[in-house]
Amino acid sequence: MSRPSQRDLTGQESLSIDQEIAALLNEIEREKVPDRLTKLAIELQNALIQKRRCAPQD
Repeated sequence: MSRPSQRDLTGQESLSIDQEIAALLNEIEREKVPDRLTKLAIELQNALIQKRRCAPQD
């Protein structure tokens, strides 16, 4: 059997992190929270979306 390359592991780790971030953002959206925290969460979500748009595709 061949071992996955370091690049493959990095891609898998990145996907896992993206899934974790998405899950956390979904949880944040479900919680009743102060307006300031909601605003910060939306800003974080927008920044992550922008990062994904600028990230090079493999």
